[in-house]
Amino acid sequence: MATAVDLRKNDSAAHRVEKNQGKPARRGSLPPVKRLLLLVKVFLRRPFVLHLMRAAKRFGERLGTQFAAAITYFSFLSLVPILMVAFSVAGFVLSSHPELLQQLQDKVASQIPGGLSATIFSALDSAVKARFTVGIVGLVIALYSGIGWMGNVRQAVQAQWRPDFDDDQEIANESLFKSLFKNLWMLAGLGLALVVSLALSSIGNALAGQILKWLGLSNISWLHPLIVVVSIVLAIAADVLIFMWVYSVLPPKGLKASRTSLVRGSIIAAVVFEVLKFALTNILPNALSGGASAAVFGPIIGLLAFFNLVSTMVLFVAAWIATAADAPIEADDSAELPDVPQPAVVVHEVVSRPTVAGLVGFGALLGFGWARRRRRR
Repeated sequence: MATAVDLRKNDSAAHRVEKNQGKPARRGSLPPVKRLLLLVKVFLRRPFVLHLMRAAKRFGERLGTQFAAAITYFSFLSLVPILMVAFSVAGFVLSSHPELLQQLQDKVASQIPGGLSATIFSALDSAVKARFTVGIVGLVIALYSGIGWMGNVRQAVQAQWRPDFDDDQEIANESLFKSLFKNLWMLAGLGLALVVSLALSSIGNALAGQILKWLGLSNISWLHPLIVVVSIVLAIAADVLIFMWVYSVLPPKGLKASRTSLVRGSIIAAVVFEVLKFALTNILPNALSGGASAAVFGPIIGLLAFFNLVSTMVLFVAAWIATAADAPIEADDSAELPDVPQPAVVVHEVVSRPTVAGLVGFGALLGFGWARRRRRR
């Protein structure tokens, strides 16, 4: 027979069961797969993820990959006249320094395998002998290809920037001479920005090393990594200035981005650009040091990949800025609004009482006459 104590224990146990049934399930009771899916859904709803998805969608819809491929082609094509100018300058310098010319030949012979070194030697000799002609032709071709390259970059950036892909194409509405003039001065401005950026980076690195020498701290080993970090920071700062210029001048004239989006996008582009430069100068040579074929074709493939990745990055960041919460808006907000049609008004004519009485009397007389006529028949 159950005692009073046992009855109380059973009642308390039943009360706890009823109480726990009303509580929600614990967090750890979800299966791992559902918990992972829930975390993924929460992550995809984050503002920065939604912004990234909007940018990726615009980049794909606005033919970002195709524009990047076109910029890559024109960038690689522009290398030929630049190399012609470089060979011409080398001809001016090395014509009076045969020992430097011999050192350059030895350096080329150590880098180029097989019979390609003889071809490079003949090309260098031709550049030294015909340095005036090579320099003039190279400058003309470099100017022409540079203007075409800048025009393609403008079209690609504006395609990502405009609210509508097909409407308000600023470049298509420009005349030929106006487009050439704009491309020319933008190319000159970009070249000046690159020179200032490289000067800031080089001066910063030189000053850092010189300061260590003045202080007598050049022998301290842990300061060298610090100098490397400082040089990277200076390079990123210089790249930020370049990309701020790009995203301020190349977009359509009537649209402008907010300062916050412009600075953030420029910082992102600068960091990615430095990562790509590091991969081109440090990782790629080690990966292509396996044989003669890699040594010959590796630099070409590396440059093509570098140009394509940089072009893709520039256009994707443009799409990222254009799809921000404070997206680029028209500078002139005083645009005329479309005409709103007026509501339809139905006018009912009011008939006076005398008129109604006259009409009723006239109808009664007609009815009376018609009835009398029928009786006579």
